Amino acid sequence: MADQPGSPRVSAARPPTKVPTLAESIGGKRGLIDSGLPAVIFVFVNSVVQVWSTRETALRAAMISAIVFGVGLVVLRLARKETLQQAISGFLGLAVAVFFAARSGEARGFFLPGIFINVAYCLAFLGSAVAGWPLIGVIYASLEGWDRSWRQQARLRRAFALASVGWAVVFASKAVVQGALYAMDEPGLLAAARLLMGWPLYIAAGALTLAYVKRARRRAGVEDAPGAVAPA
Repeated sequence: MADQPGSPRVSAARPPTKVPTLAESIGGKRGLIDSGLPAVIFVFVNSVVQVWSTRETALRAAMISAIVFGVGLVVLRLARKETLQQAISGFLGLAVAVFFAARSGEARGFFLPGIFINVAYCLAFLGSAVAGWPLIGVIYASLEGWDRSWRQQARLRRAFALASVGWAVVFASKAVVQGALYAMDEPGLLAAARLLMGWPLYIAAGALTLAYVKRARRRAGVEDAPGAVAPA
């Protein structure tokens, strides 16, 4: 059966790819650990050293401990011959966070880059929905091997736009909560918020997004097979 006009089609130049699971996309269980532990190490060392030393010494010890721990994660990945993408990207983010902490001279500075990134992601997802190129649709179509014709399906485009707005809200909530804790100078609570509003929140939002998109595909007449469209 030929595709209906305006319905998503699989690109001839690129066969459909297997959509990775949420666990695979974030590096599995080890990816969850790699992304959260450096912040916990930083805050823990900073708090402990401050008990018996100066604030400057505690901050220096916390930065060194976080960097050493980040390097250790990369070395461990190398030793296990595992993928380095998650560890290296996490280490680069860690290096930026440590730089901000060093420049500000405050432990809370460690979390400032993450707040900026959340704001940027919020604006990107929201802007893409307003511009008619919702990022969730672009990402989903790329994973499914669709060409750009998915945008001609009004119901699908609207669903992807709403899903993108939903993700904008997710990042906005992270920025607001962490921004408030930053203003209160609560690095310990910032670390907790970073963990609780990190992968657990992403996994929940991702599961809801996939369920919502699947329902939208069904209502739009797009069958489970990528690019296949039910008769109008």
